[in-house]
Amino acid sequence: MSKYTDEEGVSEVVSAMLLIGLTVLGVALVGIVFLSDTQPDEIPRATIVAGSGSGSFALVHEGGDPLRAGGYRIYVDTGSGLIDRTGEFTGLEGDDPWSVGGTLVYDGPGTPERVVVTAGLGGSETILAEPDFSGETAGFSPDPVEPEPGPGSDPDPEPTSFINYVIDENVFVYGNTLNFEGGTVTGPGATIVITGGLDTDDLNGGASIAVSDIYIDGDVTLDGGSAGLGSAAEPGAIYVDGDLTLGSGKRHIYGDVYVAGDFSLKDARIHDDVYVNGDLTLGNTPWIADDAHIYYNGSIKSPLDYDSGYDSSIIAKCIKWDTVSGFEMPDEEIPLTKSADWYVEDHGYEPSGDLSSNMKIFADSYSSTSWRETATNVVIIARTGDITITGMGGSGVTGIFFAPNGKVTFSGAFLEGVVIAHDGFFVTSGGTTVIFRNVQDYISNPDDYPF
Repeated sequence: MSKYTDEEGVSEVVSAMLLIGLTVLGVALVGIVFLSDTQPDEIPRATIVAGSGSGSFALVHEGGDPLRAGGYRIYVDTGSGLIDRTGEFTGLEGDDPWSVGGTLVYDGPGTPERVVVTAGLGGSETILAEPDFSGETAGFSPDPVEPEPGPGSDPDPEPTSFINYVIDENVFVYGNTLNFEGGTVTGPGATIVITGGLDTDDLNGGASIAVSDIYIDGDVTLDGGSAGLGSAAEPGAIYVDGDLTLGSGKRHIYGDVYVAGDFSLKDARIHDDVYVNGDLTLGNTPWIADDAHIYYNGSIKSPLDYDSGYDSSIIAKCIKWDTVSGFEMPDEEIPLTKSADWYVEDHGYEPSGDLSSNMKIFADSYSSTSWRETATNVVIIARTGDITITGMGGSGVTGIFFAPNGKVTFSGAFLEGVVIAHDGFFVTSGGTTVIFRNVQDYISNPDDYPF
């Protein structure tokens, strides 16, 4: 089990984030961004309240330092991204500073959905952060929202068996390796737990691991190809208990991402928020969705350090916090098999047999390496060894595959069901589709659950 927290000091740079609602909203801080060579002795700060009423949207200065005319910018998103709309806020006369009590009313087009206020002294300003908010929530918090606790993250969990964990969390694959040469792993609403790391060689370059929740207990390095992670249909969360490196390749990453170590991002397409408990390194061509951000509490390196032409909108979505959301890896242990009598005498399992529909196998290991017709609703239990089903060609198999001391290897058109294997799941054929199904789809009576 792994858990992390951050005790670093608050960053000197604070970003402005406003939540837009139907009535008066919470307090936000104005971000101060310095790009000039000369830094002021004192950093001005102000408190801004956003509100709407009678068809108008307004920003009110409620405390702190005055912001001089021309020394701040207001960026508004009405559905097409953040645009500098400073000139479309009225309420001040001439060069009057925006001081306590001053109200700026928006007279521009559309209804504000996101707002960023930035201020810079002695130089030009840039957007430090785009806020993430919805009109359903009033208020502001300087810390990212904590994720829903993942499996195993409750400090005082209720006792539960492994089978209940698999069923309740829609666990699809559980083991120390996912080696996938196929096309797509499909599991909207499902969970994959990899108790080791993941790297480029583990995945077909064009594969898609389209599963909602993914736990990886180690480093992740994807460099080359376009293998993606997360479900576009039902994005959840991706937890990396190590460093995350997304190098070359325009891969898609769906769902919030939590990184216990450092994050290096080059070409990937980031669709949701990323929380990094370490340093952030940006390459030349990442893409970050309009409503997505990267929160980090270490240092940041980017081409902007040496290339003034680097896309500032990428930097705008990278926000330094003193504390980012943590997580815990699941710590469920794969159980051993039940007694041989339970399988053979009580539930009709066979020690061997050709792969066929509705078969139930309990053996030290099981191997089927020649072509067979598609077999459905099978249950294969390998007590001490591996499960190997290869040579299927255009055929496939559906069911439950349990190897508590070994691995599962498959080659064929498709595999549908649940794979629990201590030493991992290996798909060796290109183009293979793997689809999640809950244990309950195959066994309706809990008394018949095989582990």
